[in-house]
Amino acid sequence: MLIMRGFDMSELFAGKVAVITGAASGIGAATARRLASEGAHVVAADINFAGAESVAAEIGGSALELDVTKMAAWEAALDVVVAIHGRFDILFLNAGVMTPPTGVAVGEDPVLWMTPAGYERVTAVNIDGVAYGLMAAIPRLTASGGGEIVMTASIAGMLPVLEDPFYSMTKHAVNGLARSAGPALESRNIRVNAVCPGVMNTNILPPDMAKSFKRISEPSYIADTVVRIITNGATGEAWIAYAEGKEPWPYEWAGIRPPPR
Repeated sequence: MLIMRGFDMSELFAGKVAVITGAASGIGAATARRLASEGAHVVAADINFAGAESVAAEIGGSALELDVTKMAAWEAALDVVVAIHGRFDILFLNAGVMTPPTGVAVGEDPVLWMTPAGYERVTAVNIDGVAYGLMAAIPRLTASGGGEIVMTASIAGMLPVLEDPFYSMTKHAVNGLARSAGPALESRNIRVNAVCPGVMNTNILPPDMAKSFKRISEPSYIADTVVRIITNGATGEAWIAYAEGKEPWPYEWAGIRPPPR
């Protein structure tokens, strides 16, 4: 039995269907295991279909091949989920990359990665992949009465990351989208929030950056935070999950109100 903040979390999501992108590894795989342990049927979605299949087999879920950078792929994928399960209740928009290819060092000069190719790579996954997922989910969640959307942003979406400015830009965008879409979709009973991890032990972290940090958290820490966000009941928040051993918290932004219409 898993306990969080004094609540019995066993079978918390019994009967729920959760779709997780980037589920073949890292935060996505850890969250798939966490939600499955709480009774959810998890659809593990990833462009790495073999990896998604492996996670799905481990947790008794389903696997889905999905290129998050294509709107048509999103439409088709969620149609499949609805056709099989009747609906989905939770969407974790987690797939992400840094600007350098996975496993490649950032190096000492970030300008080397500030190229059109680098920009297209990181924005296609980190911005398009989240925005397309949101757009595809809205009508389907509306039709089924609402649901929960969590987006993986980052501490890099609040602070500068000198080693990878394009990555930092994309995570600022995700935070902005979650904060804006949450209140905008509240009347449809769709809650949208962001989770902002610190430095994580996942394969997107360049090897030279990994060596430079003394404190790196495991993906299970973020999986627990995602559960906290979903059960919190709020919307339009960005939750800081800085490091294991530290309680996650919703960030308090400057209190600037939009002008009256």
